[in-house]
Amino acid sequence: MDFENFVLQLSPSDLIQIAGIIVSLICSLIAIAISLKTLKQNSKMIENSTRPYIGIYIASTYIRDVSCYLVVKNFGQSAATIRSFTYDFDLAKLSDFSEREPFENIEGSTLMPQQSNKCVFDLHEALEEVKQINFHVVYSSGLHTYTDDICVSLNSQLGNFVTHNTSPNKELSIIAETLQDEYISSL
Repeated sequence: MDFENFVLQLSPSDLIQIAGIIVSLICSLIAIAISLKTLKQNSKMIENSTRPYIGIYIASTYIRDVSCYLVVKNFGQSAATIRSFTYDFDLAKLSDFSEREPFENIEGSTLMPQQSNKCVFDLHEALEEVKQINFHVVYSSGLHTYTDDICVSLNSQLGNFVTHNTSPNKELSIIAETLQDEYISSL
């Protein structure tokens, strides 16, 4: 008996039941595929919301004089272990400690969420050497490894300083302005 004769011998109700089974099978396969895709998207969203995010930026303070800092910070929600930290400028030229290069021992260290490492430098002296510094950072958290390329524009800080009273015997005014700066920075 061949397939054609088998189908011809089926009653209309048998054909309807077979068609229903096939439609149910197709719908079930589509539902499984949609569920798998949704699970992958949810997993990616959860990872993105809990992963570490390493950022590098310039911060400044003005307490009698302007001080600039190069800051490496973990903005994420989980710890980040720095695997590789490279850049295209000799940071030792920026450092106040000529025998030590800033961030020379950061590889292998772990930055907890919101933790940062900083180095102070003279912005105007740095701008005589370079206008921007490009960083390549590889870091990991758990089984995941992340790579970021970050460009820090040194001249982005120019014109963004707030001047304060530096007159002798005005220490309380200097302290008040410094606290106000800290408050504004925290916003």
